[in-house]
Amino acid sequence: MKILIDTNIIIQLEDNKVIDKNFAEFYQFAIANKCEVYYHPACVKDIKRDKDTNRQEITLSKFSKYAQFPDPATPTKEFIEKVGQKKENDEIDNLQLFQIVKEYADLFITEDNGIIAKANSLELNKSVLKIEEGLTRLKDQFDLIVPQHPCLTECSVREIESELNDPFFDSLRSSYSGFNDWFLTCAKENRKCYLLKVNNKISAILLYNQEKAEKHNLPNIHEDVLKMCTLKVDETVFGYRLGELFLQKVFALCIERKLNYLYLTVFKHHVHLIKLLESFGFKQDEFKNKDGEQELRMIKSLIKAEYKLNPQAIASHPFYNDAEVVNKFVIPIQHQFYSTLFKDGAFRQPSIFDGTEFGLNEIEGNTISKAYLCKSKRVSMKAGDLLFFYASGKYKTIEPVGILDKVVYTKDLEEITQLVKRKTVYSNKQLTDMVLGKNPVTVLIFRLLYYLKTPIKYEGIIQLESHSNKFQTITTLSESDYINLKSKQHFDERYIIN
Repeated sequence: MKILIDTNIIIQLEDNKVIDKNFAEFYQFAIANKCEVYYHPACVKDIKRDKDTNRQEITLSKFSKYAQFPDPATPTKEFIEKVGQKKENDEIDNLQLFQIVKEYADLFITEDNGIIAKANSLELNKSVLKIEEGLTRLKDQFDLIVPQHPCLTECSVREIESELNDPFFDSLRSSYSGFNDWFLTCAKENRKCYLLKVNNKISAILLYNQEKAEKHNLPNIHEDVLKMCTLKVDETVFGYRLGELFLQKVFALCIERKLNYLYLTVFKHHVHLIKLLESFGFKQDEFKNKDGEQELRMIKSLIKAEYKLNPQAIASHPFYNDAEVVNKFVIPIQHQFYSTLFKDGAFRQPSIFDGTEFGLNEIEGNTISKAYLCKSKRVSMKAGDLLFFYASGKYKTIEPVGILDKVVYTKDLEEITQLVKRKTVYSNKQLTDMVLGKNPVTVLIFRLLYYLKTPIKYEGIIQLESHSNKFQTITTLSESDYINLKSKQHFDERYIIN
């Protein structure tokens, strides 16, 4: 990214006074992420107008640590007539703004309100920013957000190096020669992992690494990929749907890092794992490992275009289609159930039980596939519909986005129990109570896609035409309301198949 900084930014960075935190953080963040930071030659002209020659000499001497913008474009007559140029200051401002017009620079950072106003009139407001806005822009683009979950810890392998001799790793040592040496190499390289500890003992681990094209040797893939290097779930925590939990986190991690492929290697006897991976769109590629044994690479493409033909299928996860023909529904859920079903949502408070087996018992909070039950019947609902979950009560906010896989209307308790097993917040007694009465139970089996980075808060919700019933039951979200919310950038375009 090429960043042009105004004279007032350089003066702030170099003045003999305590520097504003945003200025320092912006510059450090830009350099750390290999952005090219320049000043326009016209800035020198600006400094030379200072009548205090001693201060002028000192300021100019500090410019040498910054790079001068190479071969800047000269503003056209049409541009100057459009923006106006009455004073020398205008000329310097226009010279800098024109580099954004020509797209020779990606960002222009300034604290000059006059330049900001002029940029707004030229519709350059996304590229001409104040320092605080520029810092936010850089963080959005370069800061790697690691998806979290209350049951999981994301940490460096270095933090668990001392536990390498734990019996938890014995099966990995017996399956892979040189496992200990490889693990210590991962610690040296400061690789990261997702870790589940139950009562301070390692019970599940996913160690991952971003691999260069020349390292992974995946067929017909010539770009960086994410490898799930080690995935193990101890038999003591089988049944808690941790496989789905790990997959959901690495899908989100790939999307954050703009990686198009994800893979792991497995032996053919890992039947249940292979079945889970294939259901989420992983493809098999057989190969011989370094010990001459047959293994499978399980490869998942995260290129949205490949799922256009069947975007509602589970293999397309985590992507979805939001075209006008797709129904959208707001689903109300009481806050006490919300924080259990959506365990890694923003509203769930940390619990002292998160690191215990008791915390894992909220299995429905670990899964991708979940269940929602109610007495409200919407016969128009079908697979592929989008679901926006509204936390009622004290939250009054929409945060999770889901896609409907199946809807069933029934009073058969056994059928309901089989459908929602390990997917719902309701106990067996609550399910029994629910089938009583005249109306059938509506069972929605859906997949959690992601959480809104900018949740739809109550102030915005009450402005919706669809809110006429106060979202007290399953409610159709009108297309106009959806488009309005989308225009306000509530939804993550990275997940949407256009």
